[in-house]
Amino acid sequence: MLFRKPAMVKVTIKLFSGINRDLNLTDYDPSRGIELEVRDGTRLKKVLKRLGMRKLMHNAYFLNGERAGLWTRLRDEDEISCIKPSAGG
Repeated sequence: MLFRKPAMVKVTIKLFSGINRDLNLTDYDPSRGIELEVRDGTRLKKVLKRLGMRKLMHNAYFLNGERAGLWTRLRDEDEISCIKPSAGG
């Protein structure tokens, strides 16, 4: 076969700062996050939209502890943290 389908990989999404409440996730456990199976190389933006997130530019994202953009491609065992910005002191 000339073209192969990308492999499926597991990623974990962790939601902070009340994002889980915004998405009406009732049984969300922040220590475990949400495990999803996606195609290898899927962009972060597509996964977040699949979760129901709409205002993507309003949050900060981290991939395995490093700052990440919405166009970042995801790989097996990646952990994504989504955080709303906050202010104060």
